[in-house]
Amino acid sequence: MTRYSACKTIATTVLCLAPTIAMANAAKSSAIPVTVEPVSTRSIAQKIEEVGKITALDNASLTFSAGAKIEKIAFNDGDAVNKGDVIAELDSTKAKADLDKARSTLSLAKTKLQRTRDLLAKQPDALSPQDVDELQEQVNLAAADFRQQEATLKDYTIVAPFDGRLTTFSHSIGSHIDASAALVSLYKLDPVNVTYAISQEDLGMAQIGQTVMVSVSAFPNQTFTGEVSYIAPAVDESSGRVEVHATIQNQALILAPGMFANVSQQLQRGKAQLVVPQNAILANNEQRYLWVVDGDKPLRRQVELGANTNDGYVIIKSGLKKGELVVTTGQQKLNDGNTVNVLSPQSLEQANNKEAG
Repeated sequence: MTRYSACKTIATTVLCLAPTIAMANAAKSSAIPVTVEPVSTRSIAQKIEEVGKITALDNASLTFSAGAKIEKIAFNDGDAVNKGDVIAELDSTKAKADLDKARSTLSLAKTKLQRTRDLLAKQPDALSPQDVDELQEQVNLAAADFRQQEATLKDYTIVAPFDGRLTTFSHSIGSHIDASAALVSLYKLDPVNVTYAISQEDLGMAQIGQTVMVSVSAFPNQTFTGEVSYIAPAVDESSGRVEVHATIQNQALILAPGMFANVSQQLQRGKAQLVVPQNAILANNEQRYLWVVDGDKPLRRQVELGANTNDGYVIIKSGLKKGELVVTTGQQKLNDGNTVNVLSPQSLEQANNKEAG
């Protein structure tokens, strides 16, 4: 074969392949650039969302058990107190005098009894056993009276039954207060409870010890963590719901009883469920669908959605299988019959920038 003939053959081959190459390039250029992500599974933690109220773990209305003039108030409105602190005292002049009298009577009765025993040790027949028993009974009665006067004197004092914070005093020094009238209230604020109610359907998954996340409108940027401490043993007949308490640490004392709170109770971790990025989902009226890539072909797939995971993903109840590739960007340009060119997110961004330019 001459050089001329060889060149002629090569040229003919190139001319024959040109349409095929051109078609391939055209097909590639007409493919829709997209990015994809495989369908994955997650074990989704179920939770209950409810509205509750902050309540004090302990609270008490502090009262005197006697009526008299207030002689001393040791704290101011709103002060923090410790268990055992004396909050206030009444004028107990008479009660103290009665106690002193009872103490003296008891001491005298004990002295008489001891002298009698000393005498009987020397002269066994000096007194009858009945006389000794009467002296012993006098000691017992005097001791009982002394204890009673001691208890009565305590009625004139209010002592903090637990650590907490006082409210506003209802009376001032020098005023008379009746027995059992509340002078001030005491609230234990660390920890506190959040009280709320859950449905009967959620009762089977709720357990003591589960974590709760709490937020209040007064501190919108803070979340407080607590733990379920009580689940009512019966359903409330009027509401049909079940009362739940969760205990929350409140060392800064910023959660106040009466505050409304948004409560999220973490339930048991559920079974693995399919999830896809939320931005892969498209809407057609009430239907939800996405595009699945098979080779270079996009397939429209209708799906049933579950709850959002709050991190950019959504649960798929039906319509997909694990591992299938769903289109996450570029899906708005897709139609049945298109082909796709799967790119990395960076390559797709470059392609879109080039197209826009």
